[in-house]
Amino acid sequence: MQLKSFDKKDMSLIIFLVVNFLFGIKYLSRISSYYVLFSLLIVAFYTFIWLKKEEITRLFIKLKVSTEILLILYLIFSISLLYLVPKESLNVDRWSVISSFWQNYFNNEYVYYAKSVANNYPGPMPFYFILALPFYLMNELGFFSFSGIVLFVLLIKKHQKPLNYASISFLFIATSLFYNWEICSRSNLFINGSLILISIVYFFEKYKKNLSANLIFGIIFGLFISTRNVFVIPYIVAFLFALRTKKIDFKNTFYIGIIAITTFAATFLPFVWNHFEDFKLMNPFIVQTSLMPSEYTALFIFISVILSFFCKKETDIYFYSGLTLFLTILFYFGYTIFNYGFNNSFYESTADISYFILCLPFVIYHLFLNGKSEFTSNETEIISSKY
Repeated sequence: MQLKSFDKKDMSLIIFLVVNFLFGIKYLSRISSYYVLFSLLIVAFYTFIWLKKEEITRLFIKLKVSTEILLILYLIFSISLLYLVPKESLNVDRWSVISSFWQNYFNNEYVYYAKSVANNYPGPMPFYFILALPFYLMNELGFFSFSGIVLFVLLIKKHQKPLNYASISFLFIATSLFYNWEICSRSNLFINGSLILISIVYFFEKYKKNLSANLIFGIIFGLFISTRNVFVIPYIVAFLFALRTKKIDFKNTFYIGIIAITTFAATFLPFVWNHFEDFKLMNPFIVQTSLMPSEYTALFIFISVILSFFCKKETDIYFYSGLTLFLTILFYFGYTIFNYGFNNSFYESTADISYFILCLPFVIYHLFLNGKSEFTSNETEIISSKY
């Protein structure tokens, strides 16, 4: 199957622009009556960067500004944001969900009875909280948010071929409203999505049909699914493509699946031990179903199966994963608007606009893996070896 006259690169850019536009409309409206104009200027800004990516990359090379330097500068900027914007000053409780979860755990109380400052129960799966634990103990979850851009840019730098647009991908993320919002609010959706992306990239790069590979990737996939259940979507797209292209066979898929399910289940044990009755009453499956009925979730799992058949090469996996995640969140937004109205859903945050961030690591990765270049072969060699 293939969609004629369908440019996946352009569509990836459009999804990125739409998410930034939505963040602009929502948050700039709080500080300026010209928020629509400013949001359109943001769209124009990123369009300009994309069209001039070769020239901008040449400029960075001429100035000898590496991606490592850019990341260090952004770390300094992020620390300033974390200092200037107290987490309690924002109407976002993702940091509090993590804090209350671990407070309950260390107090020997059932973790999924924990409530955030906004009176919300924990929705994510257990490994989500385990990933955040070191940053919770450091008393600054903002560094967990910052790690997302580090992992993503380094992934681009290593795998982008034939040219390295790591600096441009950095600009796309570091200057975005959505990512600076993540830093200020101590949110962690981008790092969660990036980890799923990385696991898929390395599966296609490293996987061999043997016991050790099945064990390693089964454990990795099981752990990462134990963050947010929506991430089953990119894994479905990836594995159906891997089966069709004989990267893996049904027998080894079965082995990985069993190991992943076992690992996924095992992540719950430290938190539900001696709380099995409580688990029946309150758990992340119940919380996430409250956001959108399970039948609609099943619909998008089915859609991910269908779209997987449009994948003709590995890079298509990242596009269709991002597209399906985008459509899933868009449907969730539409569902919430239908039930609560546009103003309550969008401006009053009955629907969480930040969920759109889940799709961005996939579409941005696809966007830069498929960027056309006007560099000469000599310039390509310089960029690949030194930048």
